[in-house]
Amino acid sequence: MSTPTMVSLIVCDQVIDDRLTNKKSAIGLFNRIMTRSEPITIPNMTVMASLTEITGQADVELRLVRDSDNESIFSTQGTIQSPSPLSVVDLVFNMQGLSLPTSGQYGFELWSEAELLGRRRFHVSVTSGASGSDRGDAD
Repeated sequence: MSTPTMVSLIVCDQVIDDRLTNKKSAIGLFNRIMTRSEPITIPNMTVMASLTEITGQADVELRLVRDSDNESIFSTQGTIQSPSPLSVVDLVFNMQGLSLPTSGQYGFELWSEAELLGRRRFHVSVTSGASGSDRGDAD
């Protein structure tokens, strides 16, 4: 197995997959979540990763990690296949009802064969007023 190369890693509300064209549209990209209280429940969140340079198949793991103590909040893993090392494989992870214990800095990490391919951070803040943020729908 080979270690893939990450082309992109994004966090958004949803990804729409057009089955006719095989194009994906990322809707509602964000880097910050505003909430009124802790713990935080995020109704919908999607992570999309694009990988290339995969020879045959590769094992991957997506982790959600809290920056303050490097605690893993969530993880999922699987095996991906690619017809050619030149192909780009898109992975879409849809999460519903994701719970975060506290506000702070978090990051999604994509790993393959014990190697970190990339990381995408986002910040969660508690506020008492109107949001005016990138995303304001966490409870």
